[in-house]
Amino acid sequence: MARMVKLAALAAGVGLLAWLVSYAGFLAQALPNGTGLAAKHLCSLHFVSGLPVDRARALYIDAFVQPLTSFLDVEVDAAAGTLTATGFGFATSHARHRTGYGCTLVHGDGELSPERDEAPPAVHTPLNADHRAAHFDSGQLESALDAAFVNEDNRRNTLAVAVFHAGELVAERYAEGISQSTPLPGWSMTKSVTATLMGILADRGLVDAHAAGALTEWQTTDDPRQAITIDQLLRMTSGLNLIEDHSGADVNSKMLFQESDGAAFSGQQPLLYDVGSTYDYMSGNTVLASRVVLAHTGNALDKSHTWIEENLFRPLTMHSAVLEPDQAGTFIGSSFMLASARDWAQLGLLYMNDGTYGGQRLLSENWIDYVLEWTPQSGDSAYGAGFWLNRFGDGELRWPEVPADAFWMNGFQSQYVFVIPSEQLVIVRLGASSTYPRVRELVSEVIAAQL
Repeated sequence: MARMVKLAALAAGVGLLAWLVSYAGFLAQALPNGTGLAAKHLCSLHFVSGLPVDRARALYIDAFVQPLTSFLDVEVDAAAGTLTATGFGFATSHARHRTGYGCTLVHGDGELSPERDEAPPAVHTPLNADHRAAHFDSGQLESALDAAFVNEDNRRNTLAVAVFHAGELVAERYAEGISQSTPLPGWSMTKSVTATLMGILADRGLVDAHAAGALTEWQTTDDPRQAITIDQLLRMTSGLNLIEDHSGADVNSKMLFQESDGAAFSGQQPLLYDVGSTYDYMSGNTVLASRVVLAHTGNALDKSHTWIEENLFRPLTMHSAVLEPDQAGTFIGSSFMLASARDWAQLGLLYMNDGTYGGQRLLSENWIDYVLEWTPQSGDSAYGAGFWLNRFGDGELRWPEVPADAFWMNGFQSQYVFVIPSEQLVIVRLGASSTYPRVRELVSEVIAAQL
């Protein structure tokens, strides 16, 4: 009997030791990812969005880095444009702000490229009260916005809503300290921007979305990854092991918050599935697509920035948009763009108008049809190529209360740009939600407010 007790105790001890080793390994990844998230995001929210650090942290950070929150110290050097986040007194991450490029995590002694000139000031088109009165019940429209800003348990945190109808601004509202000019994070709505940039390149014959060998690193014939296409990167069907499970220790978090070169890191990952066989939403795919955009727009950060400004942001009058790069100089086109609610809406208007804006064609209708084509492997996730769809391939609707032709950009913490061509609507909702943000109801109530 005593022997059995000893064996049981030994087994329990071995099990505990194994758990401790496993947990230590988890913390070794999760802790620098947590401080990296805090440093990068707070730097952007403070230096780009203009939010006080304490408010930015309470809105966007603390709920998502538990149990680190109580042991997280943040230090800002306004003169140097840096923000440092330290966890438990020893795990430290640094981010630096540069005019024109936003914030970048700095690892080791690496250098960053020089700053750019300030963007020209935005010219704000005023709310069109006559158009609103002709097409909407103003009371109902205001009630829809009232409901969107109810801050349930201080967890909904809607910060900005803008509604455009037939290209005219008919409603907008902002939380305290946020204005029509405040750039706010889009997180994964940035994937829609990258898909748009790729479309401009494809329309000009500079890339072929369906050609194998998306990256030069995969050109050897014995590398199965050489079969990967841009299409598969945009549709999340590359098969690469870029797991994004929000555990805090996943491959995606390491790419975003610990690596100097996110694309190089992602490109080194092995296959998890056969190429093209499986949909798995992983931001590393879009970062690899961003590297392709960089390669075809000058292969240097400053040249690529200029190309993006001249071919997308300026034609759309998106003067507040800031697309942020990693330390290697590749824009993190999966996650790191900030723009005002009005400017996020301009991208939606481009798609609602079949690729034209202000009488100028920026994107072909063929590319719009392509990105809005359902990815069969995505099933009821209803994903296209950088956009989410309301209609599955079989005609069923993901959200029955929303029109069938609706599609949207979507980002972490409930960032949304809805485009509904049949209703001539573009609806933007930005915030820092840790609970259901009531976006479907907002869309339905705006539609119901039409005369």
